Amino acid sequence: MERRIIELAASAIHVTPNEAAKHFKEVPEINGWYFWSPERGGLSVLINSNGEKLAATSAVLFDKHLKAFCAGKRN
Repeated sequence: MERRIIELAASAIHVTPNEAAKHFKEVPEINGWYFWSPERGGLSVLINSNGEKLAATSAVLFDKHLKAFCAGKRN
C-alpha cells in the first residue's frame, strides 16, 4: 500500500498516519482498504487504490458502508 493511501485515510478519520497504519484491513471487493479509528464514536473510511474514498461514522456498519461505496458513493 502506498504511503499516500495511509495519509488520505489518516486525514479522513482524524488520526495520525502511524495510527491509521495500525487499524486497517484489505477489501478486495473494491481493490482497497478499510481504515478505522479505534476510539468510541470514531470514524472509518474505505479507500480504493485510486484514492477514492467514503468516510462514515461509527454508527454505519461495515456492510452498509461497503455497499454504499460499491454503489458509487464518495465524499
